[in-house]
Amino acid sequence: MDKKLVIFNYIILLFSIIVFGEYLINFATYSSSYILFLLFFILLSLHVFVTGILVNKEKIYKQNIKLYLILYVVLLISLTVFINRPNFALFDANFLKTYAKEINFIPFKTIVHFLFDNVNWSVKLYNIVGNLIALMPLSFLLIIFNKRYSSYKEQLKILFIIVLGIEFCQFILSAGRLDIDDFILNIGGAMIFFTIIKKAKLIEPLRNFFHGDLNIPKMTKYIILIFVSVAIIVMDILFIIDLNREGYGKFNNEYFSVIPINERCADMKRIELDGYDLYIDCVDVLFAGENDYYYSLEEALRNRVIDLNHLDKYFNVVKYADNVVVYRNNDLTMFRCNTNNNKDIYVGGKDMVYNDECN
Repeated sequence: MDKKLVIFNYIILLFSIIVFGEYLINFATYSSSYILFLLFFILLSLHVFVTGILVNKEKIYKQNIKLYLILYVVLLISLTVFINRPNFALFDANFLKTYAKEINFIPFKTIVHFLFDNVNWSVKLYNIVGNLIALMPLSFLLIIFNKRYSSYKEQLKILFIIVLGIEFCQFILSAGRLDIDDFILNIGGAMIFFTIIKKAKLIEPLRNFFHGDLNIPKMTKYIILIFVSVAIIVMDILFIIDLNREGYGKFNNEYFSVIPINERCADMKRIELDGYDLYIDCVDVLFAGENDYYYSLEEALRNRVIDLNHLDKYFNVVKYADNVVVYRNNDLTMFRCNTNNNKDIYVGGKDMVYNDECN
């Protein structure tokens, strides 16, 4: 019976990861719910945990901790490289051209910007709180994985390697920019968590918690396993339904079409809109709405067909600094000024580079 439970656990995990991977490739580059994916991986981890306490063998407990680590790494890579990043690509030339100019080596510069500048609260939450708690689960898993990781030195070594690995993946897949504040928040958050656990003398109790069956009645364990399994299968089915409906992506019907203007284009075209100016640099931009109706960029903005607070539906947000938000996709670049006196928007082709237009 124990062997069957372990096999069932692996089948559920393998099938779910395959479905998630397919969904990730085809669907998660659009505006997606981080909470949904977190819930999915929490359920998978809970399935591993309940299987472990049902089998109740030290060998399985040790194997399960490795499974938690694998699930965490898959989720971490998904959140930092793929999800809501519309234009990730292997060594994208345009990305590499602007990469060095958008690196931040000044400590707390980005953190201060998010905390005190006029930035959407959801962006603040994702970039400050998200980065702060991102590696806390890893610190926790290292604690229960091996006693050697109960020291600051070993924790810092692994955490630093992981953050460097994330930055490298983002670089080669054109999915983000190097920012020293990411290191500060990621490693700082994990170290704060580790310090609290260590000072509260919770390391051994936590390790014991994941190496025992908690004296839960066997029938209760089976009921929990059935409930969790059904929840995972339902989410798998929902992912599959999304994958098989006509067209991938929630916003696949809406997109920007860009036509470069090569003849006699020397100056930006300036268009006055409500409360800000739109500057268009040598491109014609059309926006296809939900009903396949085409708008000029001016019409779409003037009539509020495009929601400026949710541009991450269509673009990769590559920078929040110096009072400007920079958006990119495969064909278009947009700089949105974000100061009290300047809300202007600058639009150009994929090679357009920000040159302090908002200052």
